[in-house]
Amino acid sequence: MQTPTITVTVILIIMVLLLPRKWALLPFVMAACIVPADQRIIIMDLDFTPLRMLVLFKILKLIITPVKKPIRWNLFDKLILTWVISGTIIYIIQWQSMTAVIYKLGVIFDCLGLYYIFRRSLTSWNDVFFTIKLFAFFAIVSAPLMIYERITEESLFSIFGRSAAVFHRGRFRCSGPFPHPIMMGLFWANLLPLFYGCIKAGMNKVFFFTAIAAAGICVLLSGSSTPIMTVIGVIGFWMIYRYRMYGKEICIGLICVLTGLHLVMKAPVWHLISRVNIFSGSTGYHRYLLIDRTISHFSEWALIGCKSVEHWGIWVGDVTNQFILEGVTGGLITMLIFIFTVGYAIRITGKCSLAPQPAESKWICWAMCVSILGHCVSFFGVSYFGQIMMLLYLQFSCVSFISDRLNMAGAPINIPIKRRHRSLCRDGGSLLTYQQPFVAQNNQLKE
Repeated sequence: MQTPTITVTVILIIMVLLLPRKWALLPFVMAACIVPADQRIIIMDLDFTPLRMLVLFKILKLIITPVKKPIRWNLFDKLILTWVISGTIIYIIQWQSMTAVIYKLGVIFDCLGLYYIFRRSLTSWNDVFFTIKLFAFFAIVSAPLMIYERITEESLFSIFGRSAAVFHRGRFRCSGPFPHPIMMGLFWANLLPLFYGCIKAGMNKVFFFTAIAAAGICVLLSGSSTPIMTVIGVIGFWMIYRYRMYGKEICIGLICVLTGLHLVMKAPVWHLISRVNIFSGSTGYHRYLLIDRTISHFSEWALIGCKSVEHWGIWVGDVTNQFILEGVTGGLITMLIFIFTVGYAIRITGKCSLAPQPAESKWICWAMCVSILGHCVSFFGVSYFGQIMMLLYLQFSCVSFISDRLNMAGAPINIPIKRRHRSLCRDGGSLLTYQQPFVAQNNQLKE
């Protein structure tokens, strides 16, 4: 780990220990947007990345600090735990080595540690809005740094140990502090719906439109097809807002269309992925081949996964599909749990956007739903690693928070309201308390 990285990490740790609860997630957002994820300190074969060290100190602080309100673990929390445990056990059985045990313990610490921290930190809609504001601020900060990197072909993050330039088949691609340009593009692409959701909720339009423009610049400068396709996907998903109550029918229709195409096409329907090449040098065919070989080698990985897919004819064994990665490392059961967890997250956020509540919270719920759908688009083009995993865990914890809002009968929701409506509040405050008819709402959701 470079000296500047150590210095920044120490500052972030101090922030973790001293900042009040409202700002509790600031060090984690800063670590994701500024500090390279590939920097680490190795102690007795144990890797400590900057983000992992923040998790360690934050958990210690949470243990010492008395709990004012304990977390009510819901079904979605249990799904996350089941997914992590299933993948861990099967991976260890597959490799049968102490190295595999150490690696998976690190993965568990990162995943469950971050998820627990976010669940403890996101206890109100104000916390959700404020966290999105933090990401928007760093999007605005990141865009000029990406432009500089593109013009000079030198990364300012090289002082932290990052490579000075990333070329792909003669084309320069910006990556910033992220381990790969695709991860950088996807990170900001999947935040775009949340920024736009805040605009629809009546928050600072100039600030969030600037954040959208900045995030869009970062996506373009990544020079990768998958982030562009994710942006196209989230735009398309957002446009069905008025028809979101027909989500089940839309899914059935989409399945029927894909089935029909599969029957009439000479190649399998997943061959369409090979034709998605926005930039020259994109590897759409590799992604098609990976899906095709995964299906043809089903019996090899379904039980406990497999150690490598290179012998399937996949270039250097590169698994560029998150769904397939779950199957290869954790078998069919882990893959199905992961798919069900993501699907359940979409269902929760979609239903919450239909529930009787203030328009502001509906927009954010739908924005979260669209963002998770955007992740699903991304999953078909890449397997996640680096800082984007933190973003995924954060959004999963937001889904769990939204699930609590649906399950807590009679609980009021506090939503920041538009500035022009503040005069309607009796006390002149900035919050509107809305008492939801949750009994009627829950009955509607079960229909």
